[in-house]
Amino acid sequence: MKTIASMAILLGFAGTAVAQESVSPYRLGSWVPRDTNSCDTIYGDGRQLCLADRYHIQQEDKAREQQGSLQRAQEENQRLRNELLRRELAQPGSPSTASPTSTVDFASIPGFASWRAENRWFGADRARTEYALLYAKDLRLEQPDLTGRPFLNALSARVREIFASGKH
Repeated sequence: MKTIASMAILLGFAGTAVAQESVSPYRLGSWVPRDTNSCDTIYGDGRQLCLADRYHIQQEDKAREQQGSLQRAQEENQRLRNELLRRELAQPGSPSTASPTSTVDFASIPGFASWRAENRWFGADRARTEYALLYAKDLRLEQPDLTGRPFLNALSARVREIFASGKH
């Protein structure tokens, strides 16, 4: 009789241990199936919990997969942008290297000396000079054929237009 009672208690503990394996530590109190189709063998409220947990697990997996895909796409996009920038900088006649970006670059433009004498603000007035440098880049992109003194005159006209209201 003691043997049968001992066996019953032992089987009870073993059954409890097997049942607890299907419940994960972060979902205590809910049914987490070992197999994706194991909810079909559960009846009643337990089945509803099992199906709900399975749905949430699938949604979490799908969200992780989408996040991973998005991250891979962003990394590839960044890699392609970097490659494009490297190629643009490597080209000898690219617009970014062809437009003057400093007062030294302007000095190499034909007619700069006489233009500079007429536009004393260049180099002395920081706001106007920086605006002229930035506008020079845009002007080169918009009108790449404009060079020399006509280019410089277009710059000074734009600077006069922008800074006309101020006392710079």
